[in-house]
Amino acid sequence: MRTSLCLAMSLLLTPISACASSPWQQHGKLEVSENGHRIQYEDETPFLWIGDTAWGLFQQLTREEVDLYLDHRKELGFTVIQSVAFWYPHGGGLPNGPHNATNAYGHRPFSGEDDAPNTSEPLIVDGGSSSDPNDYWDHADYVINAIEKRGMHLALLPCWGRAYVTPQFSGAHPEFTAEEAKKYGAFLGERYKNYPNIIWVIGGDAKPEIAPDENNPSAQSYDHKDIFRAMAEGIALGTTQKQLSWNQPDKAWDEIFMTYHPDGDVPYNSSSWFHNDAWLDANGVEVWKEVDHVFSTMLRDYQLSSPAKPSLFLEGSYEYGSYQHGCGWVTPLRARRQAYHTFFAGGAGHTYGAGPIWAMRGTDGDYNCGHTWQEALDFPAAFQLASIAKQFLIDHNWHDWIPDDSLITGPKEEGENLKSGVSSPQHEIALVYFTNTSSTDVKNTASYPASAQWFDPRNGNKQDAGNFQIGQERSMTPPKEWEDAILILEKD
Repeated sequence: MRTSLCLAMSLLLTPISACASSPWQQHGKLEVSENGHRIQYEDETPFLWIGDTAWGLFQQLTREEVDLYLDHRKELGFTVIQSVAFWYPHGGGLPNGPHNATNAYGHRPFSGEDDAPNTSEPLIVDGGSSSDPNDYWDHADYVINAIEKRGMHLALLPCWGRAYVTPQFSGAHPEFTAEEAKKYGAFLGERYKNYPNIIWVIGGDAKPEIAPDENNPSAQSYDHKDIFRAMAEGIALGTTQKQLSWNQPDKAWDEIFMTYHPDGDVPYNSSSWFHNDAWLDANGVEVWKEVDHVFSTMLRDYQLSSPAKPSLFLEGSYEYGSYQHGCGWVTPLRARRQAYHTFFAGGAGHTYGAGPIWAMRGTDGDYNCGHTWQEALDFPAAFQLASIAKQFLIDHNWHDWIPDDSLITGPKEEGENLKSGVSSPQHEIALVYFTNTSSTDVKNTASYPASAQWFDPRNGNKQDAGNFQIGQERSMTPPKEWEDAILILEKD
């Protein structure tokens, strides 16, 4: 693997004018690592997915607001922006829909009526541009260009599948057949085929299949896997100009990188339906409010084989959201626990979200609790994950981590309080994440003495924690004024 100043800068995704204009220009397109668990560039430079959720970005914001949002997220250190080209408006305490909703400039994405889009006919009007839009897709071009020029990746959902494909969103209705999905996918693939920073995300909070229930024949059941697979085939057709099949391996699939965003019905992930599909490069996970299940859900996907695939945490509990508790139930601590559980369970990437930001509309409801999306930009956990956690992951070679429970010989607790460990292949480093300040026994499993330090995920501060002899077990308690902590054992 190459090591250089430019490599270090690209891992951080800091301004890279001294080397090249973007990480993909330095290192090539994204691909799956040889061991199947990580994402890397063509030259084997690891890619660290630290994402921010902005579902309503394309539809809700003006160009000036897009720049405000992206500048802030770039400065914090986010590497991925996750959004939807054709989103179903909801959240923020405002009414849902309509299906063919206009963007901030009054432009609809498709021909047809306000609540009845013709999804095989994107509405294109001649004469506009990304800087002076006269149709929906001109403005979409602006958003995509703005993300690219900041050296960030875009995790782009073609549509909000929960509303437009599966019958899961109350009041919504399906808008895509398999044929329409393929046409729309081909339109997007052709239009954006020259953007190597796009990571395609099929789905959209959607469970593609509910099997019939023999014990309850009247219960809802459906199977729309074919529609999502057709959308993936369409994107490939537009991008590569080749007719690829969802179940046939082909080198042309390597020209695009794809994952799937499921709904939050634990334990169902993309791996439940699409793990062996040729188009799926990485599995996607959503736990929504089930913060107790982050580690177990991510670890289950990490342990899959035939083939092994990277696992991405694509949606969890949003910072400051209430989830039928009080406003702010999802504290910065809960947001951090989700992120560290993702990586300590072998995850390849984590996507953060702030309650008032994802919809970028309104100030009411269970997520916003009176805040605008602009105010939420400075929520504490965004900095703690995109700056502090990101730097910690880079400094400690997250891409080499292997989940390692043998480090913890005392109580591990469970759920969101679960303590977890990772080690490097040769045990040069071992880490234990303490989700709170309760004690447990930790063992040095390496064949050499180790020095120990505490790391504070709130602010990046460190504190000496003594030494471990070979095979030694010690009862370890984080500093009492902390909320959570990481114990670092390194070769002495």
